Amino acid sequence: MNPLYTEFKRKFSISMYKNMGISLGEMNFLKDFVNDMRGDLYPIVKKSDNCVERIGENRYYLLEGCAERVFCQLFPFATYEMNVEKVCGEVGFVFRLPGVSASITMVCGEDGAYLSYQCAEHTEKIELPTGFTKNSPWLVTLRPGCFDIYYRQNGGANYVTTIDEPLFAESNRYATFQDSYVSLFASGEVCVIRVTACLDNGVSIADFRTVRYEDGTVIYENGKIYFTASIRTHAGNYQAIFSWVPGTMQLEMTGALFFDHGDGFWRGYIASIILYNRMAKKWYVWTSSFEHAHILAYGQFDGDPRFGVNVADVTIMEKAGEDAADTEFLGFFRDEDPDLIYDTENDRWLLAICRIDKKTKKYVYIFFESKDPFENFRYIGRGVEGASETGGSFLRMNGEIFFVCGNSFERRSEYRIYSKDGMREAKFRYPDGGFRGWGCVILVSMGARERYFWLTFDRHNGSSYNWSYGNLYCFEA
Repeated sequence: MNPLYTEFKRKFSISMYKNMGISLGEMNFLKDFVNDMRGDLYPIVKKSDNCVERIGENRYYLLEGCAERVFCQLFPFATYEMNVEKVCGEVGFVFRLPGVSASITMVCGEDGAYLSYQCAEHTEKIELPTGFTKNSPWLVTLRPGCFDIYYRQNGGANYVTTIDEPLFAESNRYATFQDSYVSLFASGEVCVIRVTACLDNGVSIADFRTVRYEDGTVIYENGKIYFTASIRTHAGNYQAIFSWVPGTMQLEMTGALFFDHGDGFWRGYIASIILYNRMAKKWYVWTSSFEHAHILAYGQFDGDPRFGVNVADVTIMEKAGEDAADTEFLGFFRDEDPDLIYDTENDRWLLAICRIDKKTKKYVYIFFESKDPFENFRYIGRGVEGASETGGSFLRMNGEIFFVCGNSFERRSEYRIYSKDGMREAKFRYPDGGFRGWGCVILVSMGARERYFWLTFDRHNGSSYNWSYGNLYCFEA
């Protein structure tokens, strides 16, 4: 029997909330950089004449005066975290763009403890919520035009507030952030334990897609596969890549991919499909440009996008006119969740686009074919009318190409499996909370067996942002 038509059994589920990331910087207090004249680990931006600093016990001490030290380059989607042992004065971060700076600091004095924000004439005083003490690790996540603040308690992260800052609206312009820095600022009497910067996994993740070869075969190297996932921040998103040891809960965030459509801004497009075309020796990407007209974009490049922080130069699809039929190969507002595969038997590329049906006003998959992976596609068919299709992926099995997608906001888990014989619905033991779920099916040969996994997610509303989505679920057939 076709494994796709058997019951997929739950293996594990996990909630991911700012608990994983790619390190971008860290202050190390093991060596005495204050007095070391043979290096300059953390350059002084400014300090008072009466400044007294000391390194000891793997800690940074400011005993008197004030000092500001650079610890890493600014990245516009990163999270900056600080943990202090003692504050009698002020300590925190300074974010420096060319021509403007913003500071977020913890102030502890006779009036108690609070957070202070200042950027040009914009100032705010933020009261610490219950549970947030001066010894709590606290975090600042930068988004273009915003700062999100959190604190850690019992190992978890708790949201505090968002500060909107128009002067940082273009912090994701490459020419801006390549010459921008983040500093540690301290004043009074302070003891700092830890200062770090990372690109983290946000408040929840969604939109899983395996990184594959052109024919749909999953890239399986050194016991690991890789999949893309949309990182949902408090509001907004970006594209990450995770490694996974199939069948286990061994996950690692290994990369992040941003997109530039020619204007010099790095944007967080999501729901991307990444293929390596062995014939052309190129990586291909199709992605959803939610931040730019909400139509699809595509591109190709040489460097491996699975590791580190990378940017892909992409082309936005030509916009459709108001009178265009939804079967035309044009970019329609709200297009999303594309997938691409090379049909080796018929020497053609197949492209699936999740699109609003002009008649039903609901999402349905539209299918195209072409000799080119990016251009000259012609319409060949569409999904079955239903509730609302989404999250579709092509799957090659025994020489046949299948297409798997989710459907329905109303049902907890409704998944469709398309084949040359028609459409069937998938079955799950202990189904997920998907509600218009996600069709990421993974076929991988492990040992003497072929194993079939299904990754999906729910919509638990990880933040006030409507599309923050949620938790990861793994099933196996």
